[in-house]
Amino acid sequence: MKANKVIYGNIYTVDKKKPKAAALAISDGKFVYVGDEEGMKEYIDKDTEEIRYDKGIILPGFGEGHGHIAPGGTEALFFVHLSPMDTLQEHLEALKKFIEERPELDVIQGSGFIPTPDMGPNGPTADLLNGLTDKPIVLADIGHHSYWVNHAAMERLGIDKNTPDISDGIITRDDQGNPTGYFREGAMDLLKELTVFSVEQYKEGFLHYQEEYLAHGETLILEPIINWDTTDNAALACHELDMEGKLKMHVYAAYQVFQAEGHDTMAEIEHAAELRKKTRGRMFELSNIKIQIDGTMPGTPSTAYMKQPYTDPWSVEHQHHGQLRFDMETLIKIYKKSHELGFTVHAHAIGDGALCMALDAIEKALEQTGPHDYRDAITHLQVVDRADIPRMAKLNVIASTDPHWFDFEPEYFEMMVAVLGEERAEDQLPMKAFFDAGVTVTSASDYPVTNPAYPLTGIQKGVIRQLPGRPDTLHNAGERVTIEQMIEATTINEAYQMLCDDRLGSITVGKEADLVVLGDDITKCDSEHIQDSPVLGTMVGGEWVYTHA
Repeated sequence: MKANKVIYGNIYTVDKKKPKAAALAISDGKFVYVGDEEGMKEYIDKDTEEIRYDKGIILPGFGEGHGHIAPGGTEALFFVHLSPMDTLQEHLEALKKFIEERPELDVIQGSGFIPTPDMGPNGPTADLLNGLTDKPIVLADIGHHSYWVNHAAMERLGIDKNTPDISDGIITRDDQGNPTGYFREGAMDLLKELTVFSVEQYKEGFLHYQEEYLAHGETLILEPIINWDTTDNAALACHELDMEGKLKMHVYAAYQVFQAEGHDTMAEIEHAAELRKKTRGRMFELSNIKIQIDGTMPGTPSTAYMKQPYTDPWSVEHQHHGQLRFDMETLIKIYKKSHELGFTVHAHAIGDGALCMALDAIEKALEQTGPHDYRDAITHLQVVDRADIPRMAKLNVIASTDPHWFDFEPEYFEMMVAVLGEERAEDQLPMKAFFDAGVTVTSASDYPVTNPAYPLTGIQKGVIRQLPGRPDTLHNAGERVTIEQMIEATTINEAYQMLCDDRLGSITVGKEADLVVLGDDITKCDSEHIQDSPVLGTMVGGEWVYTHA
């Protein structure tokens, strides 16, 4: 067999059977040889393209274990960006400028705000947005777990004091019971009608993201909420791009289901199965069911679900543990139904109580369905009871961690101490403990919560857990991992999570030829400069999809 391309260089395969090589050959989009230069000769003829890299390193294409490219790509094109901003006035000035520049938009959308003290003690209000525009304004916070909206948005949707409370969310109200314009968690669904994008807009957004992140070596991603706006438009957009040959990344997706007013959870899983049939292609597959078991922290109040109450004064007084968005009976049914239909379940759990609940549900579901290679994942894992980590390993539950979050500004750490207490605050966001227990660990960013979210930055943060040159941002130093572990988490383990490690994730004969070429050898460079290594080229299926000019 003759090769279309042969590449020589420092090849780190992430294949335990042959971890390093000096040459590789590609034919028909797959690796047909990986080894030394001498063995390469039989694959070369006059038509073979030969490429040599005398420095740097060649790795499998990078993966992203949890990145919201459906909203992220469209946000980049159609949203006002409100991060980082420290005052209300900065937010208002950015909004005013955006409204003037984008008169064609029917709804003004934005993201990235963090409630500032000058917005008031109970979060931002619609009154603060008075006078900017008569159009609806819908602004997502930096974590996409709350909306700040104006009166026009509530009026268009008929939201007023008679709107009932939501079981899995919070409608902030004034003393008369009127919604103030701040909607958290499940209550955000009341505004979803205003946040819908068309299939064409999603296609623009996906292509925007793809162009940027292929240039940073990313070739595989899990979109954890493909029905972000409660429609099928994003999934249909990915399918169309795939059919048109324009989708160059491998995109796996999760369909989010709910237990709340107006939702039939089991019917939503069945709809996801039908949508999977309709949209499955070479580069896109709807492969997961997504559940958000708890909320976030810190907040007023915090909504991530904890085994022990929060430590801020209000939480102590009310013995507040956070908020659950599912009960145990429904969780067990979700895991069982999803497994029966061939789905993996991808669960959001920020608090240790939510993690424990997910593991209990998986355990009980497996008692009914029997063991199988489901590869369920739990993501974020901000506060973890160490006793639950061996359970993850036993149940083969993947830890989808967020290395981009691992460094803490001192002010943020003090906020966490206020709500968690010193001990829990110190021990947030473990990673090494998962590796040590034999849990499969993947790397994620939660893009666009982290933005930009380039793979090399995530790799660096997993290794050093601080900002470069900023020892004051170091957090939980005992959870630092090695560069080799971070490469594994960002390549073969990502493919394992998405059940495609038989064809992606390592430079192995027979697998699809996805790789990234870096100008520096990140296994040997200063760990504070891993993210500075230039990406010289990204290949998908044996074709260059990015080359450094």
